[in-house]
Amino acid sequence: MTARRNAGTALTAVLAGVAVLAAAPVHADTLSLVNALRKQGCARVPAAPALRANQKLDTAARELARNDKLREAVDSAGYSAARSASLHIKGPTSDDDIRHELSARFCASLVESDFAELGAFRRGDETWIVLAKPLPKPPVLVPAAQAARVLSLVNTARAQQRKCGRKSFAPVAALKSSPVLAATAAAHARDMAEHGKLTHTGSDGSRPADRITRAGYQWRSSGENVASGQRDADAVVADWLESPGHCANIMEPSFTEMGVAFFLVPGANPSIYWAQSFAAPR
Repeated sequence: MTARRNAGTALTAVLAGVAVLAAAPVHADTLSLVNALRKQGCARVPAAPALRANQKLDTAARELARNDKLREAVDSAGYSAARSASLHIKGPTSDDDIRHELSARFCASLVESDFAELGAFRRGDETWIVLAKPLPKPPVLVPAAQAARVLSLVNTARAQQRKCGRKSFAPVAALKSSPVLAATAAAHARDMAEHGKLTHTGSDGSRPADRITRAGYQWRSSGENVASGQRDADAVVADWLESPGHCANIMEPSFTEMGVAFFLVPGANPSIYWAQSFAAPR
């Protein structure tokens, strides 16, 4: 029996000499066996909620039987997992035998409350089980509302004395929203999302100032913040304020305007990219 996690840890046990009943038993489905185990818990692990069956994880378990690579199996099945693990049993064929081996050797893994869904595949005397925690669905975000919220939070921050890393900033004037800077930010957020890369350098090699200039904005000072993974405006501004460099951009007294945008990538991890452009016109 082997257990495998996509975080890179592995646990292996070899089962030999397991008795098989002469008469072929009627199998309950694997989900029922695992959920019965989760309901009772283990010696040091409390009971956990029942798992849901997932057909994509069934496909992943079938693929795992073919190539023995968990991450590839889950990805090829089209399942977006925040976390996954697998178990492989070779030898037991009756439900009682399978239940006993799961309980004796891997109860703690199966009862982890982090997992929510299960898929399984049986072939002969072998059973493959895939457990997973799905990625959360991206929030429903209204771009205009999120941009207005970011601007409000940024201006609230600028109205207060603040320390960004080792540098102190006095309160500064509020920023105004700029449609041109918002469009610049939107283009870069999309570019990062499409290439799956958090960066200030565009896929065409452009830098933040290049993109602002290309948009037709004549500036005397400019800057940019980027982020990925934050669920909404509050989360992204909070993270920016915790980062000395991003915080310094927010508090920069020479900036007078800003634009912000995000781009969603459902099913990816991270599933959202943010860009914030700052400038002051000439």
